[in-house]
Amino acid sequence: MKELSLSVDEAVNYLKENVKIHDNLEISYNRIFAEGEILNMDFSEYFGKPGFKMLMSLDQTHLDPTIEIDVLEIKEDLIEFTHTPQDDGEIVEVTVV
Repeated sequence: MKELSLSVDEAVNYLKENVKIHDNLEISYNRIFAEGEILNMDFSEYFGKPGFKMLMSLDQTHLDPTIEIDVLEIKEDLIEFTHTPQDDGEIVEVTVV
C-alpha cells in the first residue's frame, strides 16, 4: 500500500486524475465516511464554474445505497481516502494535510 500526504488541491487532483469508474473508494470528509464503488464521475460546468462530482454505490447495508459527492464543495472538509483500483493496481491511502 502506498501512503501519501497531500494538500487539499493535490488530493482533489489525485481523485480527478487517478480514480476511474468501477474503482473502490473509502472517503472521509467532515464527519462522514463513505465506502463503495465509483459509478460515474462528472466534470461538467455548473453555473459557469468547473464542477467535479462522483456517484458512488455504497455497501449494501445502507438504506440508500447510492450517493453523489460534490468534491469541490466538500474539499475543505476532506480528511482522507483510500483508493483501490479495479484493475488490481496498487492501493493508495491519502491523508490530507
